[in-house]
Amino acid sequence: MTAQSEIDEGLIEQALHWQTALESDDADWDGYMSWLEADTRHREAFDAVALVSAAVDEHKDAVRALVEARAGAQDGTERRRPGRKMWLWGGGAAAALALVAAVPMLRAPEMAVDYAADAGASRSLALAGGTHVMLSPQSRIVVHGKDATRIEMASGEAYFSVRHDPARSLTVQVGSYRITDIGTRFSVNISDGGFRVAVSEGAVGVSSEGADGEVRVTAGHQLMARQGDALALSPVAPEEIGSWRQGRLSYSNAPLSLVAADISRYSGKRIIVDPALEASHFSGTLVIGDGSRLLGDLAGVMDLSVRAENGGVRLGRAGGR
Repeated sequence: MTAQSEIDEGLIEQALHWQTALESDDADWDGYMSWLEADTRHREAFDAVALVSAAVDEHKDAVRALVEARAGAQDGTERRRPGRKMWLWGGGAAAALALVAAVPMLRAPEMAVDYAADAGASRSLALAGGTHVMLSPQSRIVVHGKDATRIEMASGEAYFSVRHDPARSLTVQVGSYRITDIGTRFSVNISDGGFRVAVSEGAVGVSSEGADGEVRVTAGHQLMARQGDALALSPVAPEEIGSWRQGRLSYSNAPLSLVAADISRYSGKRIIVDPALEASHFSGTLVIGDGSRLLGDLAGVMDLSVRAENGGVRLGRAGGR
C-alpha cells in the first residue's frame, strides 16, 4: 500500500464519497470505475478505506476506543457512542486517515471476515486488490486472508466485479465447487442442493473436487449445478445477470428451487417446492417491489398453487395435477 503520507485527505475524502455512494441500489458504477482508473492513488485510497471498513466488525471495540480517544483528546470531553457509520467516518478525512494507519495493525495476517446483507437491503463491498462485491438481501460471504483472493459463498447471491490482473486470481468456493477468475464480472447464486454462476463480462473457470479439468464459462453464459447432477451450461442475456440490482429478478431456464430461494429472501417467507416440481424450470422476469407480490406473480405465470404449510408456504401444481 502507498505510504500514509502519499494518500492525502483529499483522496480519502473522495474515497469516502464513493464508499457511501456504492451502497445505493442505483450506484453509478461507471462513474466510480472512471474515477478509480484515473489515478493509481485513487485505488490505493479506496482500498485503504475498504480495509478500515472490513476491520470494523472484527475489532469494533478497539477502533471505537481509538476514535473516541482522538476526539476526546481534541476537545477534552467524553463523546457519546453514535451509530457505526457515524462514529467511523464522522471525523472526516483526517480521522479516516488516522484509522488507515492504525487499523491494519489490529488485523491478523490470515483471517476470515464474514460479510452479510440484511433483509430488504443489498450491501456493497470493496475488497483488497480491486474486487467489488454486491450482496443481495439476506446473503453472506466469507473472505479469507488480507489479500481477499479466497471467498466462500455462504448463502444467497452476490455480484462480483474483479479488476483484471494476470498475476492475481480470485477463487470463490461454493461447497465442493471452485470458481476461478482473473478479472471479469459475474454472479453466483446458491440454493438448497445447487448453485448458478452467470458471466456478464470476461470468463471464469469452474472445477470441483475429484473432477478432471474445469468448465470455462464465458460472457453471456451460465452454469448450473445440483448435487448429483451433471453441470449444465446454457446461454443467458448479460443484462439479466445481477438484475436484482435494478429491482428485477430475471431468469433463463433456472431451476424452480433456485427461484423459490430468491423469493424467500425477498419476501421473508419460507417456501417449500413440492417434489413433483423438482424438474421444473422458469424463464422470465419478476418485479421485486417490496417482495410481497413475488410469490403470487410466479404462481400466476407458472399456474402453480400456493398453500400454507408448517409456518411457510408450499408451491405445487394447480388443481393437484
